[in-house]
Amino acid sequence: MERVENIEKQGAVQVPPPKRSVGLFLIYYKKQLELMKSKGIVDKISTTVKKEIREKWMNLDEDSKLEYKKEARENFEKYANLSHNIPRKARKVSLYTRCAPNRVHLTVSNLNERQRFVLREMGFGSMLDLRSIQLNRDFCKWLVDHFDHNSCALDICGRRLPISTKDVEFILGVKSSGVDVSIVASAEEINHICQQHGVNVVGDIPINLLEGKLKEMKTSGKEFVGCFVLFVLGTLLCPTPKPYIKRSFISILLNIDEFKSLNWAKLVLDFLIRGVRKYKEKNRVGVSGCLLFLMVICRK
Repeated sequence: MERVENIEKQGAVQVPPPKRSVGLFLIYYKKQLELMKSKGIVDKISTTVKKEIREKWMNLDEDSKLEYKKEARENFEKYANLSHNIPRKARKVSLYTRCAPNRVHLTVSNLNERQRFVLREMGFGSMLDLRSIQLNRDFCKWLVDHFDHNSCALDICGRRLPISTKDVEFILGVKSSGVDVSIVASAEEINHICQQHGVNVVGDIPINLLEGKLKEMKTSGKEFVGCFVLFVLGTLLCPTPKPYIKRSFISILLNIDEFKSLNWAKLVLDFLIRGVRKYKEKNRVGVSGCLLFLMVICRK
């Protein structure tokens, strides 16, 4: 008994923090999975099963979703009440980014020869040669802090390094001339493109969804090209701090036949400039844009 009291005094016995509440879709997903398992419909979770449940959810009317919304709200309130007084350790975060060249490298390694040929023809051959690189986030933060988004230049140790779209082309291998990439389309057009390319989601597009589709896809047509370009934009060329690619980017697929003549370097640089500006002016912890480009160009 004395030993237990000593342990408690030393703070070794602690109540574990409550689990975070889950959203209404996850509640629905878990219940559907349990139901399918109990009926012997599925033995294990597969991509097909996940897709089937997701499609069922998307087809549910608002009234049918009410019970899941209610449960999600109750779970959140319970979590909020339990976690309110639990002290949290301050977590040191250098910089949030979803720029992941290693993820692109892994996906590219699984493509077949026909798919690789098509990407080279479209002007994305440099993505096939990308090495697996882990970003140094502390270094990336230092670079972002020293990047002047107004003049588009890096200030490094008293040396000013102007940056242009030609630099983007030299480092990332994407075209720096031609027609600007358009990210403008109506909601109806975007929804239609999503259906054409099998991206049946509401709101922004999860990177995991695109990654999963590329793993399963063996064809090399427009659906493959569109899926790959969206994936590369979301993980390397124009990533945000979130695990999604902006829904507006789907409008790029309207010009899929003109990909080879588009100025991708300008899109990449403009996106990085906007991302750094928002990061600094709004005091954010995450930054949008291709930080790999900054890492490489500073060694130029």
